[in-house]
Amino acid sequence: MKPLRITRLLCPVAAALLTLTACSAPHRVAHVSPAPATTASPAPAAIRSTSRHFRAQVLARVPTDRADARGLELVGDLLVENTGPVIRAVAPPTGEVQAQRNVPPGNGIALTPAGLWRTGAGAAVLLDPRSLAERHRATIADESWGLCYDGTNLVQSDGTTRLLLRDRDTAALIRELRVDSREWSTARLGELHCVIVDDRAQVWAAVTGTDWMIRVDLATGAVVADADLTAITIAELPTGRDQVIGGIAAVPDTAGELWLTGRHYHHRYRIGLQPRP
Repeated sequence: MKPLRITRLLCPVAAALLTLTACSAPHRVAHVSPAPATTASPAPAAIRSTSRHFRAQVLARVPTDRADARGLELVGDLLVENTGPVIRAVAPPTGEVQAQRNVPPGNGIALTPAGLWRTGAGAAVLLDPRSLAERHRATIADESWGLCYDGTNLVQSDGTTRLLLRDRDTAALIRELRVDSREWSTARLGELHCVIVDDRAQVWAAVTGTDWMIRVDLATGAVVADADLTAITIAELPTGRDQVIGGIAAVPDTAGELWLTGRHYHHRYRIGLQPRP
């Protein structure tokens, strides 16, 4: 029984954040030289896996300022974190804020060839990946809890078992997908992290209100894997109902390692997903 406790992106995003004039922040803002531009694809890296069940092993724990994290991506050597009205770049080993920029409120962050998307209340906003200036705004009727890019489409969660696939250039709704699983039929999907596993587009989705995340096949809706995050719950000991997972980012060139943070968490975690029986 499940306990009920609670891609590598383009360097221009890091360059944009690092060259912005920093706003006032709870951490000291350090001067960092801009990262070089690259032509790397924002699509998730392809991996191979025969395991269906995983558990989280905490590899590192970095103190944070308990920000309301609502999206996380690793960009070069920095983590880009969406905290609602602010996007900021932080150094993974220390959590020190390198730069930050005020932006319209929103949940989720995903880089596509069109630019950097953020979704919020009634709107999807496309930002320039260098300047973070607004390029395009689309009205969306659905609530947004998480966002990622699977290499073809934007994938959005709305706090139910439904996933919304949107056009990467316009955010227009392409299709809806329901999680096809009796065990997870009442899951409330939150923060998302897109992956390509065995040549299939899939998404890790944090299940709000539990210690679990599940991996959903985006072609069928089938739950193809799960991960027990109890180790994070034990290490974090959250005390508020809003202290749920709010950011997942892959560590490139590793086997199943992720950066993970939460809304109002005391720490940001580097974890490894270890196969379990």
